[in-house]
Amino acid sequence: MKLRSLLLVGVGFAAGVSFARRMSADDPDVVHGPIADARAENPVARVASAQAQRLADRATAASLAAIRRTRGAIRERLDDVDDDAAWG
Repeated sequence: MKLRSLLLVGVGFAAGVSFARRMSADDPDVVHGPIADARAENPVARVASAQAQRLADRATAASLAAIRRTRGAIRERLDDVDDDAAWG
C-alpha cells in the first residue's frame, strides 16, 4: 500500500512538473503573430489601421461622454422628484 501511494505521488509530481513546463514555455506566435507580420509588411494597411484606431478612440470618447450626460440628466430628474408624493 505504501509503495502504491509513493508511486501515485511520484506520477502526480511528474505530471505537475510537465504541465508547468508546458504552461511556462514561450509561444512563438505571440510575439511575431500573423497580424503583426502583415502590418509590418504593408505600410498602407498600417496607416489605415492607425486611422481606424483613432476613429474608434474618438467614438469611444464620444460614447462615454453621452453616457455621462445621460446619467447626469437621470440624477437631476430623480433629485427633483418629491419623495413624499412618489410614495404617498
